[in-house]
Amino acid sequence: MDFSYYNFYLKRYLQEVNDPRADDEEFIDARAELASQEFEDMRRAGGSVVVAQESAMGILLDGFE
Repeated sequence: MDFSYYNFYLKRYLQEVNDPRADDEEFIDARAELASQEFEDMRRAGGSVVVAQESAMGILLDGFE
């Protein structure tokens, strides 16, 4: 399996806030994939790395903050 920053970040975040979904690999994988796709789409559309990363993190953490 390839390393996914978004997968790692979300899993760690859920563990830190004691969210019961911290062990839900399907949820984490799906959300991480959405964030990764957002980053890629934003970059392909000409967005800067910073803007693409902010947008991806917004999707990754949607509903948590």
